[in-house]
Parts: sequence; structure tokens; C-alpha cells
Amino acid sequence: MIRKLIFVAILLVVSAYYIINRNEPIASWHLINVNYGRLQGDANLLVVGDINIMIDAGYAQEAKAEVLPYLQKLGIQKIDHFFISHPHRDHYEGLAAILDSGISISNLYYKIPAPEIEDCCYDKKHFLKFIHYAKDHGSTLFSPKTGFKLDINQDVSLELLHAQEGNLANEKLDVNDLSLIMKLTLSNGTTVLFPGDLNRKLGQHLTGDTRMRADFLKMPHHGLVGIAPNSFFETVDPDFVLVPGPKHLWCSQRGAQAREWTNINRVPTWTNGINGHITVDFMRDKAIISPERVGDSCELENN
Repeated sequence: MIRKLIFVAILLVVSAYYIINRNEPIASWHLINVNYGRLQGDANLLVVGDINIMIDAGYAQEAKAEVLPYLQKLGIQKIDHFFISHPHRDHYEGLAAILDSGISISNLYYKIPAPEIEDCCYDKKHFLKFIHYAKDHGSTLFSPKTGFKLDINQDVSLELLHAQEGNLANEKLDVNDLSLIMKLTLSNGTTVLFPGDLNRKLGQHLTGDTRMRADFLKMPHHGLVGIAPNSFFETVDPDFVLVPGPKHLWCSQRGAQAREWTNINRVPTWTNGINGHITVDFMRDKAIISPERVGDSCELENN
């Protein structure tokens, strides 16, 4: 009798634990809106249990105005892993703003472009100031290579699918094409591709690479001209797209390629500049997309 009661008690505890936890997301992706005014940027927050991961954080002022209040609202006091997709200011400057707010960054991942890479918007000295600033604040520095995998817990992993080291054999690349291309994979099979600012040349090179297939796509390069080709998008074959870009760019001729591709293929799409902050909660049996603002209209602008 006692054994039976103990068994029933254990069963009730296990059942209650399952019921409670099935209502909790396996992971959450927050596409924080640092895209307003005339500037674009990336700021991705991944919350997996008590582990917090960021991929980029926008320009410094935009991070202060948007990223910090967002993190503080969630009660986040530490970032366990911070990935700089590539060294352009609209992706890495927010790093210092986060540190200045008292939020710690335990591990920092980044790549220094090869010497032969030519890019008008890359300033190595400026970039290294931010890397050294993080190190001075206690961050451990890593330079990951293709194949690096972060097993966050038993349900979630983040893998570096491609980390371009330099120019292609017959093509000169810019810093955008050196973006860390990462894939989030959940135990229920759901996947998210974070391709940084992947551009046309490397995007063409990666077309047909089945590793790029994903259910969710963070639109590369804010959806702007020079973006990866449609053949790359067809390789990814996403069910949903989230765009880190301001409305005036997404709705202009500069955003026409990506915008028209999502329209023609009827891929549900959310854009920071239209929808504000966007959260995706990955449950065990579904994903819930919660934009800050509802709306999908896009009147063509002449920028």
C-alpha cells in the first residue's frame, strides 16, 4: 500500500512537471527593434531557460534606446554568449552599451577579416577597441571556425555552419560576406537560420548547400540591394521570415528583391520597421510569433 502511494505521488509530481513545462517555450527568439529613423541594425536575443545569447546589438545609440530597456524589462543581468556576426558598426557597437549598463557578457565570439578583404565600412582599429573593452570587462574571447557547435541544453543547439575566412578563389568579398552563418536547432526539429549580412557573392556560393535549410530565416543584410540571391532563399526554403530593417528601406526599391521574393512565395514576413520588436516562442508543438505592432502593409517609397 505504501509503495503504491509513493508511486502515485511520484506520478502526480512528474505529470504536474510535464504540464507546467509544456507551457514553457523550449527557447525564445527576440528580434529587438534597432531599426528606426534612417538607420538599420541587427539585435537578436535568444533565451533558453536561464541561458541568454545575443547575436549582434545594433549601433551604440540605438542599443541604449532599445536594447537596454528590452533586456531590463526581461530582468536580464547577464549575457552568457555574445556573437558578433561581422565587424560592421550596426552589429557590434551595442556591445559596449550593454557592458556599460552593468550587464555582463561571459563569452564573446568574433572574427577578424583576413588582410586581403577590402571594405569601405570596416575599421579594424575601431572594432578592436570594442573587443578589448569586452575583455577588460571580463569577457572570454573566442574566434570560432566553421563547425563550432554550442550545445545550450538537451533541447537546443547553435551551430556555426559557415565562417568565411577570406576571398573566394575567383571572387573578392566584402565584410558582409564574412558573416558568421549560424543555425539554431531545437529537439522538436524546428530550425532558425541567422546569416548575418550575407551578400550576393557568398550567397551564390552557398546556394544548394542543404545545411542552410531552415524553418525560420532572419533576413540577411536587412533585405537590401546586394543581398544573397533568390536561389539562396530557395535553398533555405523558410516557412517564416523576420526582417531587421526600417520601413523606409524595406518598402523602397532597395528592398524590392527580398520583399518581392517573400510576396511571390507567400512566406509570412514580419519587419522591425513595421512590426516593432518581434518575439518567437518555440513551444514543443508549435511556434508563437508575437509582434509588438500588427501590420503588414508596405507602400512603395522612393529611397
